[in-house]
Amino acid sequence: MLNPKWLITFETLVKTQSFTKTAECLFMTQPGVSQHIKKLENALGEALIFREGKQFELSQAGTLLNEYIASQKQLKEAFLAQLKEDNPNQGPIRIACSGAMAMKIYPLLLAHQQQHPELSVHIEAAPASRIHAQLMENVIDIGISTQPINHPSIEETLIGKESLCLVVPSVSQVDPQDYHALSQLGFIQHPDANQYADLVLSKNYPKHYRGLEGFQDSGYVNQLAQILLPVSQGLGFTVLPESVVDSFAERDKLRCLSLRHPVYQQVYLAQKRYRQLPQRYQTVIEIIQIALK
Repeated sequence: MLNPKWLITFETLVKTQSFTKTAECLFMTQPGVSQHIKKLENALGEALIFREGKQFELSQAGTLLNEYIASQKQLKEAFLAQLKEDNPNQGPIRIACSGAMAMKIYPLLLAHQQQHPELSVHIEAAPASRIHAQLMENVIDIGISTQPINHPSIEETLIGKESLCLVVPSVSQVDPQDYHALSQLGFIQHPDANQYADLVLSKNYPKHYRGLEGFQDSGYVNQLAQILLPVSQGLGFTVLPESVVDSFAERDKLRCLSLRHPVYQQVYLAQKRYRQLPQRYQTVIEIIQIALK
């Protein structure tokens, strides 16, 4: 790496065209200026100037180095200007969240991007563990999860809640209080099934529920948009967030049982504790909060 002091000396020499004036500007001696130039030439392995008495001319390497120094100054100025500008309607929006949350907020964020085309939305459906990892690696700027991360480097804010639905086929006549009839329907498994089922079934059927092992396994789907398809066809029931149920294309083929004890999952917004978010995220967070109301 080139010594910054040598580069400053060279830049000043080119500007003043005088070893004496360079020494005065930098509060150095003339031999000190000559020494800096010599060290720079040794580091580059190239002659930078050709002396002619008290005058000098730049070599080809000297001309290239002078252009390089000027370009680096321009890059620095542009970078500092960009930092100060922080345009709220420009730049990438990088988010990871659950699949259910992605279905809910992605259309809203795309609508926001349509109004401000210089924004770009990057969203990934991911479990809490991956959200945590991506935050720590600075792959994303914010994460949205229903499971607290609880890490000293992560700051979490409770931004809302979402109800969980016990979803059965609309043709089913099962009574919400009839646990046996419900168990006869069979359960449609999915990646979050155990978590959701434990929350809803243990609270509403505490005397009977002992885990999903007590239900007939009627299938497994890991694609969020497809989980409700077998339910709509009368093949079983499942538990999912209300937003997923409401976004299903054939909503009329589903029925959410009326629960004696409604269950809500809390939604947390997570970000790096000591990393200030760009201004564009202020509107993004407001959009997410409105979506959760």
